[in-house]
Amino acid sequence: MLSDTLPELRADPPTAATPPTQVRMMVEETSPPFCFRDAQGRPTGFAIELINAIAADQGLSVDADLRPWQEIYPEFIKGQGDILGLVSRSDERAQWMDFSAPFETMRCTFYVSNKAGADSIRGPTQLAGKRIGVIKDSIVDEFARHQDWQARVIRFTSLAEALAATQRGEIDATLSMQFVTDYMIRSQNLDGLIRAEYVPDGLSYSLCYAVQPGRKDLLARINEGLLNMHRKGTYDRLYEKWLGPLEPRRLRWKDVQYYFLPLAFLVTAALGGLVWQRKLLRKLSRQAQAIRENEERLRLVFEGSKDGFWDWDVAAGRITRSRHWTDMLGYTPEEIGTGREAFQSLIHPDDRLAIANNEQQLWEGLDSFAVEFRMRAKSGEWKWILDRGKVVSRDPVSGMPRRITGTHTDITARRLADEEADKLQHKMQETQKLESLGVLAGGIAHDFNNLLTVILGNSSLARLEIGDSPVNQSRLDSVVASANRAAELCRQLLAYAGKGSYHLARFNINDLIKETLRLLELSISKQARLEFALADALPKIEADPAQIRQVIMNLVINASEAVAGAGGTIRVATSVVSLPLPGTPASLAELPAGDYVCLEISDTGCGMAPDVVTRIFDPFFSTKFTGRGLGLPAVLGIVRAHHGAMDVQSSPGQGSRFQAYLPVSQTKTADPFAPGSGAPKA
Repeated sequence: MLSDTLPELRADPPTAATPPTQVRMMVEETSPPFCFRDAQGRPTGFAIELINAIAADQGLSVDADLRPWQEIYPEFIKGQGDILGLVSRSDERAQWMDFSAPFETMRCTFYVSNKAGADSIRGPTQLAGKRIGVIKDSIVDEFARHQDWQARVIRFTSLAEALAATQRGEIDATLSMQFVTDYMIRSQNLDGLIRAEYVPDGLSYSLCYAVQPGRKDLLARINEGLLNMHRKGTYDRLYEKWLGPLEPRRLRWKDVQYYFLPLAFLVTAALGGLVWQRKLLRKLSRQAQAIRENEERLRLVFEGSKDGFWDWDVAAGRITRSRHWTDMLGYTPEEIGTGREAFQSLIHPDDRLAIANNEQQLWEGLDSFAVEFRMRAKSGEWKWILDRGKVVSRDPVSGMPRRITGTHTDITARRLADEEADKLQHKMQETQKLESLGVLAGGIAHDFNNLLTVILGNSSLARLEIGDSPVNQSRLDSVVASANRAAELCRQLLAYAGKGSYHLARFNINDLIKETLRLLELSISKQARLEFALADALPKIEADPAQIRQVIMNLVINASEAVAGAGGTIRVATSVVSLPLPGTPASLAELPAGDYVCLEISDTGCGMAPDVVTRIFDPFFSTKFTGRGLGLPAVLGIVRAHHGAMDVQSSPGQGSRFQAYLPVSQTKTADPFAPGSGAPKA
């Protein structure tokens, strides 16, 4: 009894002149922890002790009638008994009884066997064809009868029978109230049962006490007693005793704000008389209906929106997130929790500083924000999130935020599209620049080469006519040498423009490297060391050996200049690669899919800054420590003329790596390096 557990709240005993009003409460006998019989057969439980405390407060004497629900429910409808305990309000029941203010909210869910697994019911579509057990004539029974689950609903006389049938596999699941079911599973060691993942929408009910229609005086005394139990703390103590071990209760103002005014109206109505009480009860009913309609509209708005909603109670350190918020990343609400730790751990490390700075601005007076960052989904991928929020409440003294609300939007598709567009734009600009420079270089080289031909021809004729004069011969030699250097520059310009003269042959690039080995050793700095890593069974390419030799020489000489002074290693390697590969660089994106021979020349020299790397293939671009003139632009022109591509990777102090990709030959032209071919030597 409540008087045994809470002696400080014992009501004054009624005097002989005013004996307590005797009432009979009919209640389900097997609904622990709300109502059941103890080992001595006495009624006990949360609802029993609560009504006894109300009775002591209001001068009532309660006679508890504990029997199966299938017996007491039809009897109460027929007018027997004064109070019906543990009843949930519904429109169907409202025609047979009047309800008190609710004293607890009950969630309902499905329970399945361990063998089936919690994921056996993840949504309404998994219910089709399943056998679902409910308690006959219960609020859950009413709910199930109005659903289009395409499931077979089996009605049991008690929850214990339904749970036992589920554990034995005779039915697939039991739909029941969570508190009661969890208590029975815990007290009766039903380890073979677990909650299913799916929680039906709209199946959350408030428990009330009900009275016979017209018993407004009794209803007012119950409501007034409930209010007094909250004021005195009796309700909280009973909650912690019976329900706390199952689900600790965090009572906040918003938990009771919807009931405070209605209960206040009920107390005023009781003091003002039965007429005013009836009027206020009708008003309460209209308000409750309006609240339900508003909650339903808000729920539909949340479900229809693709955004995830969140509400941060800063003082309590609790964040409430909508189902869309967690579904966006593939997690369950339990995995994310209500704190900030799990949320912060999912943010990309590169974005955490920006988030911290954004939150600091809120504390410094910023009222709203919008920030984009990456979060790790359960699948492991990174998703771009647009987080928008607003401070809706601040402390009037310190000005610190007390409550912040906002939305989460998945913008991954938009960000990826923007990145692809930026890459495409950059590639188009690079291609246009190279094409423009190529056209310019080719035109100049072609016309200038014609002029040089005339100069060289006339110089040769003049040498025959001037005789043996040393002075004149020296001057003509200077003219011829300069013209030859200019002609070489023209050939490089034509190579850069892809308009050089090519003599194609089918050969293994390893043979060309070996044939050029002596020339490479003579061309590099004495402080540089050559290393080779040539792949075995390398497929052949179709190219001009002289032009490819120029590519090798230019890249090796460029690497030699990079390691000059401090010394270092130049590595020449070959391999065969199938493109495209995951993470293929943008410089190789336009190559057709297929097999390519990769010629890689790397060094351990000074390296280059990013802004230098972007310009090394521009004609006549140079730095004071690496390539100059048309060496690298000519290399790019030759590789592109052979339908290949170049990729460069370098950073200051870390050396450079040049990779030339040339397509594998599909023809049968002669190999100039085959035995007996008479290949020219370097």
